Amino acid sequence: MNPIHFDLTLVVQVLSFLLLVYILRRFAWNPLINMMEERRSQIEANIANAEKERLQAEQIKREYQEEMRKARQEAQEVIAKATKLSEQRAAEILAAAHGEAEKIKQSALADIERERDRAIAQVQAQVADLSVAVAEKIIRKNLDVRGQEDMIEQFIQEVGELPC
Repeated sequence: MNPIHFDLTLVVQVLSFLLLVYILRRFAWNPLINMMEERRSQIEANIANAEKERLQAEQIKREYQEEMRKARQEAQEVIAKATKLSEQRAAEILAAAHGEAEKIKQSALADIERERDRAIAQVQAQVADLSVAVAEKIIRKNLDVRGQEDMIEQFIQEVGELPC
């Protein structure tokens, strides 16, 4: 027995295998390689697209954060302006109130001064009237000195009791 014995079946099997390899290479290998290449290209495109979208998302996030920062800053500015305006308005109102109070005070002081002057004038008129009345009584009665002194003291007491 020959250890290497070539049999026709072996040759047919080898030829069949080579024919199968040729057919597969000719008709299946290239489409399979093309399909795998397309799949690889598609995966690379998806990865590139995902990276592009990630970069866009980061850009949108940065823009959003910048807009939020600007909005906060604008809100702070609006609050500061409103606070300043309200403080100015309060100061204006307070100044106007002080001015009005001063006017009222001056008016009241003027009224008091007029009333005081009028009261003094009334008292002076009453004193003059009473003086004339006393003088008239003195002349009519022709009193002596002691009687005149009593009458003057009575007159002074009456004047002291008058409301001012």
